[in-house]
Amino acid sequence: MQLILARHGRTESNALHRFPLSPAVPLDRTGIEQVRCTGRQIADSGFHPTAIHASDAERTLQTARLLRDLIAPELPVTPQPGLRELDWGLLRGRSTLSGPSGDAEYTRWQQDPLRRLPGGESLADVQARATPLLERLIADGLPALVVSHAVTLTVLTAWLRGWDLIETWQSHRAHLPTGGYRRLELTGPPGLPHPLPVSQ
Repeated sequence: MQLILARHGRTESNALHRFPLSPAVPLDRTGIEQVRCTGRQIADSGFHPTAIHASDAERTLQTARLLRDLIAPELPVTPQPGLRELDWGLLRGRSTLSGPSGDAEYTRWQQDPLRRLPGGESLADVQARATPLLERLIADGLPALVVSHAVTLTVLTAWLRGWDLIETWQSHRAHLPTGGYRRLELTGPPGLPHPLPVSQ
C-alpha cells in the first residue's frame, strides 16, 4: 500500500519555540502556505488517497483539510484522537529548546524519552495509542494520508521501518519539519509492515 505521513504546518507556538498550551492552536500564515505547497507537491506526484486521517487537534485538522482540497476534495477528513501529539504535561507553554539554553526538564527527558513526563506521556504511550490505526490501514491495503505531529510521526516512522525507537528519537532521522511529509510503500501482513524506503 501507499502511505503518506504529513506533519501539520507551522503555528505561532512553533515560531516561538514553545510547546502549545492547547490543541486549539491554529496554523499561522506561514503554516498555511507550507501546507498548500506540500499539497501541490503531493497532487503533482499522482498520489490519490482513499482515506484521510488526522489528529483531532485544530492545527492537524486544518492541515488535513487544506491537503484534502488539493489532493482529493471528495474525501472526508476523519479525526483520530490516537494521532494526537505526545502530551507534554508540565512542559506545556515552555521552551522546546534543549541543552543549556533550553528547559531543564525537557533536556532531562530527552535522555530517557520512555520515561513518562510529569503530567504527560512517554514515547511508549504514543506508540501504544497511535499504531492501531496504521495496523488497520495496512490491513485495508489502500492508499491513505495520515496527518499528525512531530513526535507522533517519529514514533510511527520508527514502528513502520522496524527501527529502534530510542535511537530514532535521539538521532532525529525520522523528524519532519512543519508542513513536511514522508511517502512510504508498504508490503507485508497486518501488524508486520515491511517498508520500502520511498520518502520525501
